[in-house]
Amino acid sequence: MRRLLILPYYFLPRNHVACYRAGCFAKFLPENGWKPTVVCEDLPAVGPDSDPDFIGILPESVEIHRVAAPRPRGSLERFLHRTWGQYLQTHRLPLHWSEHVGRRVRELIQTTRFDAVWATSDPLGPLALADETARSLGVPWVADLRDSFSVLPFGKWYKRPLFASRERSLCRRADRVTTVSEGLARGLAPLIGKEPVVIHNGFDPTLFPQAPLPQRPKFTLLYAGNLVRSPGLVFSAVELCIHRGWIPRDQIELLFHGVDVARIERYCPGAAGRVPIQAFPRLPHREILRVMASSAVLLLMAHADTPGVLPAKGFDYLASGRPILAVPDDHGEVSRFLGRTGAGVSLSDPEAIARQLAEWFEGWKTGRGPAMPRDDREIARYSRREQTRQLAGVLDDLMRR
Repeated sequence: MRRLLILPYYFLPRNHVACYRAGCFAKFLPENGWKPTVVCEDLPAVGPDSDPDFIGILPESVEIHRVAAPRPRGSLERFLHRTWGQYLQTHRLPLHWSEHVGRRVRELIQTTRFDAVWATSDPLGPLALADETARSLGVPWVADLRDSFSVLPFGKWYKRPLFASRERSLCRRADRVTTVSEGLARGLAPLIGKEPVVIHNGFDPTLFPQAPLPQRPKFTLLYAGNLVRSPGLVFSAVELCIHRGWIPRDQIELLFHGVDVARIERYCPGAAGRVPIQAFPRLPHREILRVMASSAVLLLMAHADTPGVLPAKGFDYLASGRPILAVPDDHGEVSRFLGRTGAGVSLSDPEAIARQLAEWFEGWKTGRGPAMPRDDREIARYSRREQTRQLAGVLDDLMRR
């Protein structure tokens, strides 16, 4: 069995969507002839940011080296990290992570021979560490981009060009680049001089309830996770449904998990008085999967201004079997994803959204459920096990070359 060094900034037991990708690759790679060794930050197994059962149980063959990486102390050290680090060591951010984890990696490669290195970004620190380690060992490495400073307009505008330049440089040095959507791959290819391999985010079916769950007593529209776009279009559509008598007010609810009411009010002042909203803290991963499976409709806030984005939560939505309502229609990755899988619709007009909700409500009310043209074969492509098989294929190809 070949050995792979995995370098993620986010890893278990952190309750963070980025942990899903690296964690499931580590979980399923042994089935594909690769033994993973993960070097990551040491995060306490208890606390609000912890979920020890986030991806279930890892195989015993997976080695995890957790490294304590204390934050900068004292005003001078913090100043140097904010200035020298932010602008001259961009590719090593976060500096505290790169320093401590890098030291442990250098110790590890003195006693362990790795066949390849895989690192995921952002931040960029894991990619720089992977590049240095792979060159030291004389082995190939894979740069995995979940987002891209070069393609997507995220991060502070005055820092983005520097981050993007460092990102492109590291990707050019990598033996292979993988990313999470066709849109990102198309944007990256001419900038880095190579075609990225698309390995989507996905879902792990072993984490979902194995038996059907009873539906919630109300027609529930669920949004799970951090809210970074206004849900105003959905609120307007729900108001239309109630006003026209298509859905009684006492039979519908909008459920937000991982979002507080204050954030919703910042996007949509007074919304809580117009539509029935409930907001709760984030739940452990397995628990929120159960809530998804018992809800009526799952809300996905699409990025109309950045059509290359395919939110990772959409894949758990996909596996839940509930219809997905993406708002607004991005005319891009999300719209094509829902079209390929037949798992939902992507809409921007409150009138059209209201009519779709009313149609789904009628199916929910009778207990027969929504009539969705789901393509099970296409949906199966987004299993984390299948995607790990893709990654193993990339690694095997590098070995042959």
